Amino acid sequence: MNSIVTEIANIIKSEDNYIKRERKIICFFLNLIKEIMALALAKVDDEMITKVKAQGYQIDKKNERSI
Repeated sequence: MNSIVTEIANIIKSEDNYIKRERKIICFFLNLIKEIMALALAKVDDEMITKVKAQGYQIDKKNERSI
């Protein structure tokens, strides 16, 4: 959490132009949301794989997601 706050503070300090600053902050949050969604989907996949394996099924491969 501290690293996120530090990154946002650095973005705010690095730009004098309000529009550029706003764009950088929006891009930062979009990337952050993308990373969080990827982690959440990976967790759901892992839980589903565990549940399916417990029922006796085999998983041949786990495809990567593209977000």
